[in-house]
Amino acid sequence: MEARFYSALYQSAYEGIIKAGLLGDIYHSRLAWHRNGNWRRQGEPPSKDYDPSKWGYPTFEHLLNWRLYWKYSQGLFAELASHQLNVANWFFDSKPEAVSASGGVYRFKDGREVYDHVYATFEYTHGRTVVFSSIESNAFDDYYEMFMGTKGTLIIIREVEALLFEEGGGERSTSVAVSPRGEGPAAETTETQPANRPGTPTTATPTQGQVERRASSRSEVERFCAAVRVGTPIACGPDRAIGSAVACTLANHAIAKKTRLTV
Repeated sequence: MEARFYSALYQSAYEGIIKAGLLGDIYHSRLAWHRNGNWRRQGEPPSKDYDPSKWGYPTFEHLLNWRLYWKYSQGLFAELASHQLNVANWFFDSKPEAVSASGGVYRFKDGREVYDHVYATFEYTHGRTVVFSSIESNAFDDYYEMFMGTKGTLIIIREVEALLFEEGGGERSTSVAVSPRGEGPAAETTETQPANRPGTPTTATPTQGQVERRASSRSEVERFCAAVRVGTPIACGPDRAIGSAVACTLANHAIAKKTRLTV
């Protein structure tokens, strides 16, 4: 399950921008999820004689910080890239054919096994390429999905803001806020913005952003429950999820093997 498939914002972007051809031919997508933190949880066992082995963990550290060990986790690719790569697969109506990647434990030499910095290039049909980066040393970029076409560029930021920039606008470009409620292909056009800026968000204040994410998650859970109870089709099931899961797992293998791998 992937909440983005149940988001009115992403549905609006897909129907009104991607399918409508406003970006033209898309050859490149950039996915980023940047943070400045060590991803490590802090905590104490419930009791001095607590035994995590009954849950399959040799130590409480492994139980608490399972994300940091290969036995239980595929790291940043599985936890973060999988969500964004699902969007690329959706918008491209395709799946990656090959992946090459680099990364490692560069910052936090604290005994963790999974990488704290990863970079990958996913290759699709028709010459399309998706690049992904996730770092734990700087949060300036935050997280977003960007699709760059021959006619324009679409950026979806933090799951709550969608901005469209027209190609060939010189130093300035018009940003378009996609309707967060799915009311038509495109919402209001804002004032002209410098082309090298992400634009002025018109879709969400922080509070509205939280509401939008909750609405997407609520819709996701409702559709799942309906699927279980009455067989209603879900928007993102295993057939979609496997496309990003396999590619993200192979990205880790590509780092370890230092080679390009076919998906």
